[in-house]
Amino acid sequence: MNHLETTYKTHDGKELHLQAWMPEFPKAALLLVHGLGEHSSRYVNLAEKFVEAGISVFSFDGRGHGKSEKGKPTAYYESAEDYLKDIDALFGKVKSYSPGLPAFIYGHSMGGGLVAAYVLKYKPEATGVILSSAAIKEAEGTSKILMALSSIISKYFPKLKALKLDANKVSRIPAEVEKYLNDPLVYTEAIPARTGYELLQLMRYIQSHASEFDLPVLLIHGSNDGLTNPKGSELLFQKAKSSDKSLQIFLGGYHELINDLDREEVIQLIVNWVEKRI
Repeated sequence: MNHLETTYKTHDGKELHLQAWMPEFPKAALLLVHGLGEHSSRYVNLAEKFVEAGISVFSFDGRGHGKSEKGKPTAYYESAEDYLKDIDALFGKVKSYSPGLPAFIYGHSMGGGLVAAYVLKYKPEATGVILSSAAIKEAEGTSKILMALSSIISKYFPKLKALKLDANKVSRIPAEVEKYLNDPLVYTEAIPARTGYELLQLMRYIQSHASEFDLPVLLIHGSNDGLTNPKGSELLFQKAKSSDKSLQIFLGGYHELINDLDREEVIQLIVNWVEKRI
């Protein structure tokens, strides 16, 4: 397996950390978009399984995440639209680097929401899409007053630390929670107000345009996910006009299914799904 690391300058001058894992003779390529607060190196185990199947994996640390922007994670970004432009530029690079090969996009959590919105807005020529624990619908019981105030807080106090995520909801495996909490490249403080607001607007857009989603898609979610709402995955599955769509809810599963108790089954499901569409 070949592993490459480099950087990419965005349209607005941000420097993003990129990496790729590639087999000697690839038969497909995949762009992986990580979740809120984390980074691309947390997907090495999944990338290795893809490489074993002959699939190249390209990923990046998003703006405000991981090693990007001088390696000081803040989980802050001004605009989700900028993030979508990053995804579009990097998916274009994946396709140019792997000419003629089937190209897939994988998104987890916030990355899943971003990828869903990217498909709806940019209409990319992708062979298939995998959405893991995607941020498509706000949590049950989210305060309507808080959501109404979010635009004001975002405008005047964009970097205010507004929402703390519970790391214990990442996985049912204590060692995985410890690994998450002790990783210096994982942002574990409260999420900035602007990031939260932009993500909320993104989810609303996906909900209102879900019926336009037309690419082959695999949606996976844990039934006990306490960080993103499984009903969002159910909504997109029901409304998408894709002729090839699958939804798998893992009973009792937490947020990071590839790092949870069912991880071997989950990873095999994902790799098999991609292989069948090559």
